[in-house]
Amino acid sequence: MKRIGAILCLSFILAVMSAPMCFAAQGGLTIKDQYPKDGATGTSVENVSVKIWFDQDVRPETPEIRKANKAKVKLVDNKGKELPIYVAYNPKEKGQIMVLSSDQAQIKDDTKYTLTIDPGFQATSGDTLATQDKVAFTTLNRTQATTVNMIMMGVMMVGMIFFTSKSMKKQQEKERASKGKTETVNPYKEAKRTGKSVEEIVEKDKKNKEKQAAAAARRAEKEQEALEDLEEKKPTSNNKRVAGPRPISVAGGKYKAPKKPQAQKQNNGTRPKNQTGKQRNTKNKSKKNKK
Repeated sequence: MKRIGAILCLSFILAVMSAPMCFAAQGGLTIKDQYPKDGATGTSVENVSVKIWFDQDVRPETPEIRKANKAKVKLVDNKGKELPIYVAYNPKEKGQIMVLSSDQAQIKDDTKYTLTIDPGFQATSGDTLATQDKVAFTTLNRTQATTVNMIMMGVMMVGMIFFTSKSMKKQQEKERASKGKTETVNPYKEAKRTGKSVEEIVEKDKKNKEKQAAAAARRAEKEQEALEDLEEKKPTSNNKRVAGPRPISVAGGKYKAPKKPQAQKQNNGTRPKNQTGKQRNTKNKSKKNKK
């Protein structure tokens, strides 16, 4: 029994160890991702390219492998016509290739194209693609896209004009209301323009005027309240007024002001300062006459 159990355990261990090798042999080269995705629409017409990401390095080591791999890649249009292509390998990303049309003039608007990679596409390690891979995409209809963009721009412009005019009208109404003026409405013209009855327009105008009057009254009330608040918050003066100047001794002070020096007598010398010769002669003559 022990011998049989040992044989069974050994067989189980060998089977488990050989399983990864079997799976590895069946793995091969596989595709991880691609852009555009299969079924994509609206692909740009300019510089059409399809990117493919593999699970391992696919950069060819010889020109022969590069040529053989290119033969496995095909790009056809919706009529099955094969287009000339160029297969580029990304030097910075080992598992990526880029398929471009070498004749961009053949790429048309709103057309379905299909990229096919046949089995046998070889990786650097020698592994090959086991199954065929296809990705179909449709190019952009540039005429339709331009029309849609123009319509959207027109709608945006109309919306901007509408909202701008509405805003300006509201601003004008506020200015008139602040000045106590109301807009005069001709009910007959308005009825002809809008198709409403004259009574409806008159009633609407009456309500608008009442609203404007109420808004003006609220603004006036707020302004009055603001003025009252300012008056209450205005600082009061602590200065006291007196009837007139009073000496410091009244308050108990003992300070005495110094006496002012007496003015010097006028110099009556023979040559007073700032006198001309004629003035001196006239003065001397008057003195002699007195004598």
